[in-house]
Amino acid sequence: MSEKLVVAKDVVVGLAYTLYVENAVEDSAPASDPLEYLHGHGNLISGLEKALEGLKVGDKKNVTVEPEEAYGEYDPESVIVLDREIFPEDFPIEKGQLVPLQDDEGHHIHSYILEWTDDTVTVDMNSPMAGKTLVFDCEIVSLRPGTEEEIEAGTIELDGCGCDCDSCGHDCH
Repeated sequence: MSEKLVVAKDVVVGLAYTLYVENAVEDSAPASDPLEYLHGHGNLISGLEKALEGLKVGDKKNVTVEPEEAYGEYDPESVIVLDREIFPEDFPIEKGQLVPLQDDEGHHIHSYILEWTDDTVTVDMNSPMAGKTLVFDCEIVSLRPGTEEEIEAGTIELDGCGCDCDSCGHDCH
């Protein structure tokens, strides 16, 4: 008798969920269009990934994830002031506008505009979810073994891209 597939490392999971932050719906993926990800490769926040281990198709679970296992605590030192001159003239300077930055090692950092003047732009490099407790209502809607290519890449291929950065121009989520 063969064992049923469960959520485990190298398994592609189809996850339907509703995310609540401070009792308000923040995000969701319905069972008809679930979030698909390769489990065990850091493609989900660690607290949610750990909570889903061992579940089978059809299993439902309510998961509360504290900031330290989600997007971390809010770090006031991650608010920086940049020279307005580094932005192209046609760049929309608006409160909440995403500003894709890159550190010296080439890592993508998503920051958001907090305020600006004629000379400076203040950006917040914290995730909008930093410091927040996240509550997920989850359902496992599909499971399949990851392919060799997916396991080697550490992610499933979406739109021919393979990244999950939001700044490559593809819909990576």
